[in-house]
Amino acid sequence: MQITVVGSHAWSLAPERGTVHLLVDIEGEERASVSREAAEVVDALGRDLHRLRQGSDAPLTWYSVGPLVTRSWRPWGPDGQPMAPRFGASANLKAKFRDFTAMAEATTRWAEHDGVQVTHVEWALTDATRTATEAAALTRAVEEARGRALAIAQAAGWRDIEIQEVADPGLLASEPPGGPVPVASGAMRMSFKEDAGGGGGLAPEDVRGEAVVHARFEAHR
Repeated sequence: MQITVVGSHAWSLAPERGTVHLLVDIEGEERASVSREAAEVVDALGRDLHRLRQGSDAPLTWYSVGPLVTRSWRPWGPDGQPMAPRFGASANLKAKFRDFTAMAEATTRWAEHDGVQVTHVEWALTDATRTATEAAALTRAVEEARGRALAIAQAAGWRDIEIQEVADPGLLASEPPGGPVPVASGAMRMSFKEDAGGGGGLAPEDVRGEAVVHARFEAHR
């Protein structure tokens, strides 16, 4: 008798890294002054990011400063007539922290700049923790699949089981194309919680994931 089951294991860990996403966005009536003001704000943030990155125990592990992008448009007045043109300049910055206290202090400081928005924070694990967590979760998922299959076999009057196949959802040899849609791949899905707040309101959210496998067993008397 063949038995096909699903095994899964969900996990939740406190984040080890937080990547702050910043948007510098300045608008005004003069193209040159808008671009100059935006460039000054971006330069100031860049200097602060460089400072936070210094030293072996720096709170910042990585950062990026995007290019300054300009735009223009002409708004319409309430009487339906075009008004004076408006100009805008913007840039995106990212900063990955390992020290969340320093991150809260920095975001509070940055948010005080006119034209700076802390759009969201992406919480994550280090590569080493993620790799170890994925391996452990997959092991638990296979163990659960075997336990389910053994319970089914014994309930049907069989004594033991032997594994024949184990795969990511939808990849067992006899599963038809367009079969079950995986809830999460056996190689791990990670979902990140975000906090759009700034400064002291930043509260790390757990990083969650789940390993799911499909397995086929042969039951023996």
